[in-house]
Amino acid sequence: MYLIPKNIKVKREIFRGYGIKEVLLLGLSLLLGFILAKFFGKGLIKIFFFCFFPILTFLITLPMPSGNGNILGILIKMVKFRTSQKKYKRYS
Repeated sequence: MYLIPKNIKVKREIFRGYGIKEVLLLGLSLLLGFILAKFFGKGLIKIFFFCFFPILTFLITLPMPSGNGNILGILIKMVKFRTSQKKYKRYS
């Protein structure tokens, strides 16, 4: 495994910290919010359905200030870590 210096960009960024994957996720959540708003609710409920998923996706994919990725990446790593833990029987 080779070490990559910090000043080298590994992924293509459309905006600072936002790559193609994050923009696609945001577009899909916008589409999902539009579909849910079209089929369900009236007035404020429609606005809630339309705005909830894109805002949630934006907050989850927002880059961390420390440069350690985003909340979505941390959650995915946490789930992988918890599911890959070995189960040991406890003998008493």
